Amino acid sequence: MSSVVSNTASKRLMTKGPSKYRRAMNYLAEHQIDFPFKVVAFIVAGAVLRVPQFWRFIFISYEQPGTGLYGKGPADVMLLFFWINLFTMLRAGTMSHVLMPLARFGGIQSTRKLVRFTEQGWTVIYYGNSWFVGMYLCYNSSYWFNTSEFWIGYPHIYLAPLFKYYYLIQFAYWLQQIFVLQIEKPRKDYRELVAHHINTLLLICGSYVCNYTRIGNAIFVCMDLPDVLLALAKCLNYLNFRILCDSLFVVLIAAWTYTRVYLYGCIIWSTWSEPDLYVEFVFDPMNGQFFPYFAKYIIIGLEVSLFFLILFWTALMYRVLFRVLMGTSASDSRSDDEE
Repeated sequence: MSSVVSNTASKRLMTKGPSKYRRAMNYLAEHQIDFPFKVVAFIVAGAVLRVPQFWRFIFISYEQPGTGLYGKGPADVMLLFFWINLFTMLRAGTMSHVLMPLARFGGIQSTRKLVRFTEQGWTVIYYGNSWFVGMYLCYNSSYWFNTSEFWIGYPHIYLAPLFKYYYLIQFAYWLQQIFVLQIEKPRKDYRELVAHHINTLLLICGSYVCNYTRIGNAIFVCMDLPDVLLALAKCLNYLNFRILCDSLFVVLIAAWTYTRVYLYGCIIWSTWSEPDLYVEFVFDPMNGQFFPYFAKYIIIGLEVSLFFLILFWTALMYRVLFRVLMGTSASDSRSDDEE
């Protein structure tokens, strides 16, 4: 892939880490469209030609006869692999061929700002769609503002088709983000971001395998909306729409505080207090039950460690809000200098 995006990503990797690893990462950074395109095309061709098992890369597996629901199993890894490659291709292609021309049309000249705009623009596109689907699932569920339904009837083994696609695609996106972290220019809070990604992946994987997907859906919804608003505010900042950027930043602060601090705090409290009321604490993997009593503390530990990161970023964002109120344009204190 020959573009500002891929060349910039490759340069960021040149001097870091073991040579074999970095050579591999450099290759992937330079071929973010063509390499995954070959993988995706090979899989799609195999599925069209009805090569045995190739359909599992594209379509969800383990349909339960007569129910319209789907279970879980090792073949789900195949779908994750397909979507990781698809996301890599879509991200690089959208950044290079859609967002880069849009940024230039908007008057952005700096190479660094061009790349940052495309990164944030892709974030707006992905999280906007994932939040919309997650909200639809959450709103039409029994646990919409009713946290006891996270636990009533546990284990929740079988999933509706849209729900299973949603959860696995989210999982694939976060796995692909590990690669993105390696090729994007490190921000000031790089270590916190790595910790956040690892924590998030542990929560997603654990909740999916151990049948805690209802609470997982609620957490996704709480996290996705602020990401959309933050990335959009940064795009407006790069385009020098200062008034719109600052106004949206104030909306972001309100949404972030409500969803990531208050609502997510309610979810943590639910994990602490409600399983004792509704869950039979049993470890019986053959029947989908992964809930010995100590598992509650593992879940809480992961949720709370993520919450501390959220509080850290919340403090930084309120510092930016103070600057805005004092007449200084908003910038993201979590990142490198946005000016």
